[in-house]
Amino acid sequence: MLIHHKLYYTLYSCYLLLCCSAFHGWSSHVCRAYRQFYLSDKFVPVTEEKTISIHHNHSLFKNMSTSFFAQIGSNPKHAKNEDYHWFDGDGMIHGLFINATTMTYQNKWIQTKRLQVENKWNKKMYLYFGELKGLNGLFQIFKYTIMEILKLVPQAKGTANTAFMRWNDKVYALHEGDMPYEIVVDDKAHNISTSHRIHYPNIFSTTAHPVQDHLRSKLYLYGYNNYDFSDGKFIFNVFDKHMNHLHQRNFSMINNGMTHDVAFTGDYMIIPDMPLKYDPSRMFRKKLPMYFDKKSGVTRFGIFHVAKKDPPKWYTFDENFFIFHFARAYKNVNEFVIFGCAMDELHMEDFVDPNNLENTDHIIRGKLRLKQFTINTKTNKTSIVENPYLQHIDVNFHYNLDFPIQSKRNSQFIYCTIFDSAMGLIRGYVKVDTYNFHESIPRVFLFPKHMYGNSEPQVVEMNNEEYLMTFSNRFEKSYISLINVKTGSMNSINIPTRIPPGFHSIFYDR
Repeated sequence: MLIHHKLYYTLYSCYLLLCCSAFHGWSSHVCRAYRQFYLSDKFVPVTEEKTISIHHNHSLFKNMSTSFFAQIGSNPKHAKNEDYHWFDGDGMIHGLFINATTMTYQNKWIQTKRLQVENKWNKKMYLYFGELKGLNGLFQIFKYTIMEILKLVPQAKGTANTAFMRWNDKVYALHEGDMPYEIVVDDKAHNISTSHRIHYPNIFSTTAHPVQDHLRSKLYLYGYNNYDFSDGKFIFNVFDKHMNHLHQRNFSMINNGMTHDVAFTGDYMIIPDMPLKYDPSRMFRKKLPMYFDKKSGVTRFGIFHVAKKDPPKWYTFDENFFIFHFARAYKNVNEFVIFGCAMDELHMEDFVDPNNLENTDHIIRGKLRLKQFTINTKTNKTSIVENPYLQHIDVNFHYNLDFPIQSKRNSQFIYCTIFDSAMGLIRGYVKVDTYNFHESIPRVFLFPKHMYGNSEPQVVEMNNEEYLMTFSNRFEKSYISLINVKTGSMNSINIPTRIPPGFHSIFYDR
């Protein structure tokens, strides 16, 4: 059924809405263009592409001459007043070419096959994920199926709106329901454009969080069974530095949900198999077909050697949880130590309706925290270690922690983004020492009042200091910001245009 092709997005959509849920009052000056929550206030889509030159005399940014920072996210071009999920939008890049005294900002839609079809018709032609509930959802699926049969629209799955990959000096836009799109970042002309979609005959889609094995000069663009969900499957794809497809191996999973991210030690991939289940009959009850089986599910990690390629060995945990993003992993003699941001509970309906009444804890939204997961390969025992300081950060709002990124100066340090779980705002960042994790006291940075972060930050090194780079917002104004979590300082330059929230980001020297 066509329904299988459309619903693989639902779970990751829920993660994204977890991070940016239930925002109220972004600004009274931004009009609500649509009735849908995630097309209004700060989520109002940008309607045009711009190129803006910004002159500056800022000493920190001068040190970053000839570098490139960009955010990727959801920005629908042909939105309509129909049920909408934030992850429905077309991929848009907000890029910043940084030079000693001038920055060039540019935003561009990624020219996916899907967007080009809708541009041709000048209207929305494809299903929104948010439509896939109830009788109306079934009708929309039927209508879209008829349009495909009549060849009014071709199959076009991906929006290329989730994350970036830079491999062999080429940049790609990723979306795990599709294949990567190569993006041309022209350093001389300060221009961003779409080159083409990568195509391989025997691969339907690849991850938005690939593993780069620099020791072996290999790229692992793994995937999972998001084309029919009939069974759980992890698909291990190996590419060389020229993007030649070298090898594919499939492994069975007990859960037929999503594998959004994995952990990697340098030799071993840690594959999560967590209790997300698929039941299309839930649509008749006005529920999303993907759900988290907290009570009777099974959570396990598989240890897989990327060179030997033997089937993974599985280790089960005593409790159920879900992880969208891993942070770090390493192997001791008889032990694997893994860090990831785990959520205790996951309600799909929270992320279509921010005020989901079925979830009495909708303000907390899963209680995402960075945790340590340990696997003893000698005893086959697993354990979970929590940091009490991360459980109770001294802030006056309910919060979640996600988007973990490693320090470049010392890999044992991890930065996490602090989300206001009721308002959907990035309120700050926390830096954690994973050595002696359960006793480590984190450093916390909070944005000033009325100022908020925009997406996943990137780590930048300058003058023996480490900064987080991100776009930020204060009401309608947007900025590029450098944040030193250790000192609590922030330096910003105004970008004279509105930059909506995004998902992931990229930074590199040109």
